[in-house]
Amino acid sequence: MSVERVELSVAQARDHFSERVNRAAYGDEVTYVTRGRKHERVAAIVPIELVEAYEEIIDLADGRIAHQRLEEIRSGDAEVVSAEDVARELGL
Repeated sequence: MSVERVELSVAQARDHFSERVNRAAYGDEVTYVTRGRKHERVAAIVPIELVEAYEEIIDLADGRIAHQRLEEIRSGDAEVVSAEDVARELGL
């Protein structure tokens, strides 16, 4: 996927929202929405495939972390705290 990138101010993105969504959906175009004098990127309108790929990457990373933590618990390298102890410590 070759993605074209465009930057628009919040006002410009609002005025052309439908067009920007269509360009993301059908044209593989990313629209960065900027704000302020420095044109800081604050949001983006992106093709759904990019979001889904990002979510898959995050899920894989979360799975690896969970697996690592489970191995630490099994090997005795991690401190295990019961839910009751956590609740008591938090005053719940």
